[in-house]
Amino acid sequence: MNQLLSIIINFPLFGVLITVAAFYLGQRLYQKSNRHPVLQPVVIGMTVVIGAVMVLQVPYDTYYDSSYLLHAMLGPATVALAIPLFQNAKRIRALLLPIFLTVLAGGTLTVSIAVGILWIMDANMKTLLSMPTKSITTPIAMIVTEQIGGIPALSAMFVLLTGAVGAMIGIPLMNRMGIKDQGVKGFTMGLTAHALGTARALEESEECGAFSALAMSITGVMTALLLPFIVTWLR
Repeated sequence: MNQLLSIIINFPLFGVLITVAAFYLGQRLYQKSNRHPVLQPVVIGMTVVIGAVMVLQVPYDTYYDSSYLLHAMLGPATVALAIPLFQNAKRIRALLLPIFLTVLAGGTLTVSIAVGILWIMDANMKTLLSMPTKSITTPIAMIVTEQIGGIPALSAMFVLLTGAVGAMIGIPLMNRMGIKDQGVKGFTMGLTAHALGTARALEESEECGAFSALAMSITGVMTALLLPFIVTWLR
């Protein structure tokens, strides 16, 4: 039995297979539950992969190296988000100024609230500096967090939690609030829940996904450019 597990774990595409299988399981559960917001495929898939890796005692480096094909697809997948953006370019151009102002105001507000909560809970400085990147994608968040003196691993956890919670409750909450505009819904998801929110927004509509991708991109760029200067100035 141990020999069989060793063969499976050391299979060159082990990471790809377990990740795809976990996402497929999440997708099936999501569809069978009539798209229940709590059972988001990405969240379920992530939970299954983490559980499997821990149970099988697979070193993270082994899993990471054996899922290289998925890493290679991240670039093309991200570029593919430009398609819905292009298809909704006319409306986006008409709203450029409100879009940038909303990202600036919304991003500042959400980060301030999150950091404020940690400060009230008497978190140390490294923990506080790991929170401001919570609403951007993990690779950018970890790099920026390291630059400003935070803990990249903790930052990645904040990013995953933010995206998971946003993907699960974002759309249902806006529906209850009576928000029907697909652009507003998508922009809110991208601004607050980055890639996971964008994946959920794409399920709603092409327009919703386009505005989510736009908000995610602008938020990531503005955070990466401005946050190091802001932290340096505050010090």
